[in-house]
Amino acid sequence: MRQTITQLLQSACQQIDKLDADLLLSFILGKPREYFIIHNNEIISLANKNKFNKLVKKRKAGLPLAYITGHKEFFGLNFLVNKYTLIPRPDTEILVENVIDIINKKSETRNKLLLIDVGAGSGCIPISILKNTKKIKTFAIDISKPALAVAKKNAKKHKVKIKFLPGNLLNPLKHKNIKTIKQIIITANLPYLTEKQYKTESSIKFEPKTALVAKKEGLALYEELLQQIKQLDRPFTAFFEFDPRQTAMIKKLIKSFFPKSKIKIKKDLAGRDRVAIIG
Repeated sequence: MRQTITQLLQSACQQIDKLDADLLLSFILGKPREYFIIHNNEIISLANKNKFNKLVKKRKAGLPLAYITGHKEFFGLNFLVNKYTLIPRPDTEILVENVIDIINKKSETRNKLLLIDVGAGSGCIPISILKNTKKIKTFAIDISKPALAVAKKNAKKHKVKIKFLPGNLLNPLKHKNIKTIKQIIITANLPYLTEKQYKTESSIKFEPKTALVAKKEGLALYEELLQQIKQLDRPFTAFFEFDPRQTAMIKKLIKSFFPKSKIKIKKDLAGRDRVAIIG
């Protein structure tokens, strides 16, 4: 049975959120949501109806919209995502905003400043930064090669130059000559959830667990990263995203490696502690 756009959306809204239904149909038809208002009585082909209904079933089962469409907007840019990458979230934009602000205030030349993004995933953090700052040398590191493949596509899509390195935290830098770099900026949105949090949060069950969960109350990887940063033995500013419940713990952890460091905590859109700036 053929249906109009309005009828198809009304049927879908009995199973999933209206916005999700609109976005799925927009994805199928390659039309903006505004198109549905003007063409609400347009008949949908059986092929597109079947495609749409299949996607509605996936969304109803909990599969994130971004994984269904393969895209997610972040910091005003469109990023490719898949099951190997985390889905970029608005809270991480707070980190990006603060990095951009600091880089644009730096007087160092491009050759004296280095940006290192650890746990790059889709590449949304370094790409968003480079699209809004002066061009600087940039490394993006991730232990997942499939995730780096996505990040490389996003960098090419947005025409930014990034050297992608596979490996654990800062280990890949051991083979890179960074002696001439005077100032390092490190960004990290590492796994910071506990096993318990992961099991109780159904909204993230389709995302890669290895990119979400860490030991030691979620801070094991940040502890390892801080130890590596200390070994760099040069001026740095670091930006760590964390869970609001970890504020006291992450401050204590940072001070254990850098007792004289200044720590600033930035809040997310909901007013919760979200980003630690170390410098």
